[in-house]
Amino acid sequence: MTTVLAVDENNDLFIDAEGALALVSDLPAVMQAAAHAAKTQLGEMIYAVDDGVPNFDTIWNGSPNTTQFEAFLRRVLMSVEGVTEITELTTAVADHVLSYQATIKTIYGIGVING
Repeated sequence: MTTVLAVDENNDLFIDAEGALALVSDLPAVMQAAAHAAKTQLGEMIYAVDDGVPNFDTIWNGSPNTTQFEAFLRRVLMSVEGVTEITELTTAVADHVLSYQATIKTIYGIGVING
């Protein structure tokens, strides 16, 4: 069973009804971990500087390279414990904003993340 600290819609930890830090398990936990992995910039974590998406090189260089971004995003999502397959990944650039939607197969079922 996968269990992680839960976050709310603002990506903040919160207290559950029993007064403890909220937790999520199974599919919601893997999907939350995948969403966090997708948001992690390469070099951001001091103990895992090789993990994350190289946003500076693929997105913020003045001309987004969506093909490279997708490749790195797939690699990062597949590194999340419990993820078994990326069944669909689409990216779009509109009004200078890069967005993505990923359909992810996990050991608990299928879920979707957006960013």
